[in-house]
Amino acid sequence: MSQVLLGFRNLAFRIAIFVVLAAILAWLLGGNLFARNQVIAVGAATTGAGEGRVDVRLEQVIVPMTDLPSDRMYFRVGFDGEGGKGESDRLAQASPLLEVDAGGINRAVWFAGEPLKDGGGASGVWRVYRITPYATKPEMMLEVPDRLEAERQLARVKAGMPLQNADAAAGAREAVLEAGDGP
Repeated sequence: MSQVLLGFRNLAFRIAIFVVLAAILAWLLGGNLFARNQVIAVGAATTGAGEGRVDVRLEQVIVPMTDLPSDRMYFRVGFDGEGGKGESDRLAQASPLLEVDAGGINRAVWFAGEPLKDGGGASGVWRVYRITPYATKPEMMLEVPDRLEAERQLARVKAGMPLQNADAAAGAREAVLEAGDGP
């Protein structure tokens, strides 16, 4: 063999050893050579004990810089239950999970979120979702114009009251805004 070919073989061997040692060092330090999404658990809830139990978790996902241009961070709601596993759409913002009647007849986990648009960025509308026993996906119950209204609707659910339709909600909102004007 010529000296040039022996030099290339030696160089290839050294590069292979370097890559293997770098991978082992990254693994020992708890990292990875390839960037992954960082998932942070923000909250957890359940529909309660019994048949059809569903465990729900709210997660914040931080996308590595190598995957940009995309949304740098988003929320998702994932769940495991007897009906299977699933997760919600990607959300720009999300409310905390709300357990209602855990273990009772009307048991469910409620939350609200602002979905991301297909091209990226927040959509500007909020949706109220419900996850019931044996759920295969979150059920969208109501679409509202902002987070304040979404939180108000969740407070109604927590108090045992039904959701308001869009007209009733708009009327209640106007009444509150007009009450501040005074005589």
